[in-house]
Amino acid sequence: MKSEPFFSERAAGNAMAPLRVRRRSLQRRYRDETRALKLLAERLPGRPTPDDIHDLRVTARRVQVMRRLLPKDVRRSQASVGYDLALKSALKSTSQLRDIDTLMDTLKMHRANLPPELLVNLENQRSDFAARAKAASSVISDSPAPDLDPSTVKGKKLSRRLRKQAKRHGREASQLVGEVLSDESKVEELHALRKEAKKLRYLHELAEKSPNVLPTLTHWQDSLGAIHDLDVAMAYLERSDFGPKQVAIRELRKVRHQRYLEFVRDYRANFKRAPGVGVLPFIGPSGPSVPV
Repeated sequence: MKSEPFFSERAAGNAMAPLRVRRRSLQRRYRDETRALKLLAERLPGRPTPDDIHDLRVTARRVQVMRRLLPKDVRRSQASVGYDLALKSALKSTSQLRDIDTLMDTLKMHRANLPPELLVNLENQRSDFAARAKAASSVISDSPAPDLDPSTVKGKKLSRRLRKQAKRHGREASQLVGEVLSDESKVEELHALRKEAKKLRYLHELAEKSPNVLPTLTHWQDSLGAIHDLDVAMAYLERSDFGPKQVAIRELRKVRHQRYLEFVRDYRANFKRAPGVGVLPFIGPSGPSVPV
């Protein structure tokens, strides 16, 4: 079955038409998420758990996505610029802690093939990163989120910006899918695809009617995240000076290969269930059909 040309106007229109967001709905979500983020930052313990960091980062990302839908004049106010910088700072300060948590989770599954001192060393590193994350969380708790005045946002333009951003990230994801479906060595591209799927998921979550693609995006994000975690773990072991590690690396590579094959099979199965549209907009059965 031949898919419609990649990113044709009709395909784009059909894929994006369901995405609508009401300004009152966005105001409520924005208020709830910014309040939740402030509480998460204020209550972050001195030794935050992986779940603590995950919840803070996911909430911060959702707030960022909503703020990017606002008109430029709203986003460029002094209060908005200051708050956006606080969001970026919080995400940057917690990224290393998040990375080491996922690395430890992956390596613990293969601890039998690893020297004990490796995980002990990671635990010590985690303590240092946790202290920094706790100190940096005050940036969010001390930065009041600017109120969202519905009168400054027009519903039609809001939905138009939502579709425009979903369309852009859908195009990026489509191009990346075409690169990774037949080549599992594309480490950076697989990671980039995961990030695009995450952005699309957060955008689709804002829609008034939950699109059918949302559960698939969430599943893709998890699948691609598992592949990325294995890539990070293998790279860490390759760089490390700890004793014998080749057995663990071989085991991780084997698991990573299986995860990759599962992702490819899942993608193709989803296309067959929705022929002509694909899992993401503009993707055909074997990846994007790029116009000549």
